[in-house]
Amino acid sequence: MLCQDCIAALNYTDQHYACPCCGAPFGALICTECYTREGKVERSFHQAVCCLSLDELAGRIIVLYKDYNEQRLANTLAHMIYQVLPPAWLTWANALTWIPVDKKTLRRRGFDHMEKIAMELAVLTGLQTQAMLHKKPSKDQRGLNRQERINNLTESFSLAQESLAIPPHVLLIDDVLTTGSTLDVASLKLIEGGAREVRTASIARAW
Repeated sequence: MLCQDCIAALNYTDQHYACPCCGAPFGALICTECYTREGKVERSFHQAVCCLSLDELAGRIIVLYKDYNEQRLANTLAHMIYQVLPPAWLTWANALTWIPVDKKTLRRRGFDHMEKIAMELAVLTGLQTQAMLHKKPSKDQRGLNRQERINNLTESFSLAQESLAIPPHVLLIDDVLTTGSTLDVASLKLIEGGAREVRTASIARAW
């Protein structure tokens, strides 16, 4: 789906140098995204990997996919995530889930962009997919800082079914990790539902 020039131009993250906790491209030793003047940033997810640094090209591809109905990109983006997943994660995970869109967005787009990627990724990994989360409408996250994002999202996520049995090890995927607040709040909801550990994978990392 992507031409060879675009594939070559993408700013891929070298996982040897990336932060294992938040996926920042150069945080393997000391991560400025995980440590602030107030101390270590506590997150509900245990580890994170990201495929790309979010730049103009990566952002354009993601927007084309989810807002301009280029659903053919789902397979390409799933392959990108698959390539950065540590092999040990594939035996660790009991199930694969995703950050869902709310009903309003689903009606507008006609599809859940991360669900479609999850289905493609399931074929590549052999992992079972499970819709674990429900998302209520919330303010657009773009332009909000970490605390504003957390406040905006706190009441946004619930379990897809209250009686749903959440497996102990969950791999959670999303398109962009910015402050980590979306994945953090969603991971906490999964842990409250019974998960012991949540690890995350994203297409791009804003930092």
